[in-house]
Amino acid sequence: MNTPLITPDGFPRSDIDVAQVRITRARIIRLKNDLKAVMARIETALYEYHARLKERGSANEVARDIERKPEHIAFAVVNTVVQGSPADEAGLIKGDKIIKFGSIHAGNHERLTRLGTVVQENENSPIEITVIREIDEAQARAEVSLVLTPRQGWGGKGLLGCHILPL
Repeated sequence: MNTPLITPDGFPRSDIDVAQVRITRARIIRLKNDLKAVMARIETALYEYHARLKERGSANEVARDIERKPEHIAFAVVNTVVQGSPADEAGLIKGDKIIKFGSIHAGNHERLTRLGTVVQENENSPIEITVIREIDEAQARAEVSLVLTPRQGWGGKGLLGCHILPL
């Protein structure tokens, strides 16, 4: 960056491409300035974040806020739905992405093991489910709330009549 581009006589050096070196040096300077600007923005954001932490009282309260956010993240997808099953009657369709299943959400489903427990504990009791459903080919999505009542004796295997896969 500091090497002279001219000879002691004042002529351009013949062993380098002076124009290319000038362009490269200018680009490096721009990138350094961009880096400084980004670092300044990060520093400001960190100060604001820590100020919010101080206002709220502790990092534990912020951690609890972060834990609540998984309620809007899909954690499972409906792979199949048997016709005439409790899942079919509730309105579940293949491709629905589950974001809430009773009290279960992306932050606490434990690889879907809790889902099975909730289903068994709520046999013949309604469970509120929230799914994300694609509503057309343009990939428009809607959040749909359903009520599913797990039960036996509907004419098939299991309490739900659907197959759910983790995402």
